[in-house]
Amino acid sequence: MALDIRQLIFQVLEIGKENLARDGYLTPVAFLVTPQDVLLVEVRFQGQEEKQAAYQAVVAAARQHNALAVVTLNDAYYARKDQAEDYYPGKLAAEGASECICAVVSGPDFAPWSVSVPYERTKEGIRFGKEEESSDIQVGLLPDWAAGSTRPS
Repeated sequence: MALDIRQLIFQVLEIGKENLARDGYLTPVAFLVTPQDVLLVEVRFQGQEEKQAAYQAVVAAARQHNALAVVTLNDAYYARKDQAEDYYPGKLAAEGASECICAVVSGPDFAPWSVSVPYERTKEGIRFGKEEESSDIQVGLLPDWAAGSTRPS
């Protein structure tokens, strides 16, 4: 199966933007990229404990299906690099950080990278900012999954 992971992450991000604009919220999802297919995995949780367990289940499913990569899509708070040092769950919300949609691709054979789109809620609806790519990231939601040195193309 020939798959352009870069193209996939941007398609996933566009669908996320459409869903957020239409529904006012975004349901987190993960896509497992296997040698044969792309599998959708629902990520359901309430609270930090369930969130960690849900993403551990994504890693387990990725391993079970011999995934080459995992693409996650989440609604998050936008963090600057200087905010990451003393991060704790809830910090960015407490500090009034901007919201964003974040799509991350990670895999056992390459360094993770992300595309995020900041947004703000207005009376007219959701106003999206400019997409930002980053290859200098840590994937805290997928422990023991990503490692490596090259970015997918």
